Amino acid sequence: MAGYLENISLPIQPISDAQASILDFLFPGFTRMSAAVQGYLTIDLNVYVPLLCFLGLLAFGCGRICKYLWGLLETYCTSTVHLRYREDAYDILMLWISSQSFAQNASSSLVTTDLASSLNRSRNNRSNGGDANKKTLYYTPWNGRFFLRYNGRRLVFRRHFQAGEFSSREDVSISCFGRSPQILKELLDECCTEYAKLVRGKTCLYEHQDGQWIRSAVSKIRRTSTVVLDESRKTELLEDIREFLDPASQQWYSDRDSPYRRDYLLYGPPGTGKSSLSSAIAGHFGLNIYILSLSTISEANLKSLFDKLPSRCIILLEDIDAVSSNRDAETEDSRQIVTGSPSRMSKSAGGKVSLSALLNVIDGVGSQEGRILIMTTNHITRLDEALIRPGRVDKKVELGLADHKMTADLFCLVFKPVQEDVALPKDARPGDNAKVHEAAVSQREEAERVERLAKGFAAKVPELKFSPAEIFSFLLEHRKSPEGAIDNVEQLISKPIEAKSKPPRISEDAKPEDTQPEIARDSKWDEESSATEVPTEMVQNPLALGQPTAPPSSPILLPSKGFVTLSDAQELVKAVMGM
Repeated sequence: MAGYLENISLPIQPISDAQASILDFLFPGFTRMSAAVQGYLTIDLNVYVPLLCFLGLLAFGCGRICKYLWGLLETYCTSTVHLRYREDAYDILMLWISSQSFAQNASSSLVTTDLASSLNRSRNNRSNGGDANKKTLYYTPWNGRFFLRYNGRRLVFRRHFQAGEFSSREDVSISCFGRSPQILKELLDECCTEYAKLVRGKTCLYEHQDGQWIRSAVSKIRRTSTVVLDESRKTELLEDIREFLDPASQQWYSDRDSPYRRDYLLYGPPGTGKSSLSSAIAGHFGLNIYILSLSTISEANLKSLFDKLPSRCIILLEDIDAVSSNRDAETEDSRQIVTGSPSRMSKSAGGKVSLSALLNVIDGVGSQEGRILIMTTNHITRLDEALIRPGRVDKKVELGLADHKMTADLFCLVFKPVQEDVALPKDARPGDNAKVHEAAVSQREEAERVERLAKGFAAKVPELKFSPAEIFSFLLEHRKSPEGAIDNVEQLISKPIEAKSKPPRISEDAKPEDTQPEIARDSKWDEESSATEVPTEMVQNPLALGQPTAPPSSPILLPSKGFVTLSDAQELVKAVMGM
């Protein structure tokens, strides 16, 4: 009888709705799983439901309690330092992190090829096998929490990426157990020290992006001796900047309640070394360069970027003549700086910054102090007078075309040997003073020979007709043979002659309508105008009047400063021809 009862299977009771809801909350998908298990194994899970509910609630409660306690621990028992994305502190820390062993073994990593590659390339040459053409890979922990040890202390490095619909951001922080953040400050100080060693002898270039200054490049310091221009002007400029950066000068400005800033304008034809001089100035005084492009910036970002400048730096506004004030505005308050050529000032719609906004950030009440502003232009006559008036621009430096001395200096710069160019004899040994002296004498003799050749080369090159960049480019083509450069100097002279044989350019102060063809345009003439412009050259050379002319009823517009009537011009020409 007992065996018979054991073979009778009782019907499986379904789990109540309340229990099913609790279990689904604690164990997502439990209802569907339990139905499959009961149908396959014929097990009544109702017996285990109370136990499962208890265990689930216990795990849920313990999880919430642990999370709460961990939050209290992080809030009151740990110290944290947060770093803003893409600022200098962020780059300095990430550069140090990339060299640590835990970053190489992190379970989640971000690999990049441009993580300050110009800085730590010398330190990580082994990672690319010594192949200069192979890019170096840098691994940094990504999107998680990572543990590291520093000076015997356990630290936590966090890095989380949060993507948004319109923008994304990256949160980076480093924490330690304890209320004192001293260990974190020591870590960051070490990072700064390592970074300072890497950038020693280099100039950092910063560009703006999304309202922030981003380091775009790190270049070797350029010596001022490699910038060939008038020595007196270069010396005067360097001395003026040196005096401005002197701490005593800062105190002098402060005692007199004067704004502590200095503005310079470098102007001259293209290729005269304006950008090179700016870079050399930064390297000479150990300053970083912040390059500002007005064509890709709004007024709000312009003010914000100037506010974020460090106290000692150079801010560079290159080719300021490319942004000209719009004189066609109806009122003075509506003047705008419009990017583009002067003939399209009123048509350009991009990169607009009001002139008043630019002037305010340069020398307004809230403008940044301690910085050096350098503006460069190829055409000073195109600049607004309000932008370069005395008091706003402290010093104007003209960089002209190459004279004989500059040409000779460029020749010496290319061909004159430096210490690395003259090697010791192969049989020379360390401490062999005779061999060293022999190499020094040979180098001195070669330098004297190059100086003599430089004078001959400068005598063949016309003065004040070529920019230093043109001459330097020509010399680079013959850098292995100074005699070859002298023999082929006609190649340098003939190129500009061909270029100058083209029609002359319109003067810088010519209006856009002055650039139209000189032949009369009947459909576009103003019916009320009866003035005719006759250039002086036309009077002195009557044969030039053999060009097609417009009917007498149509006025003729020619680029000139004088205005006479057509009949007066014809009578004047006849009188000249009859003499």
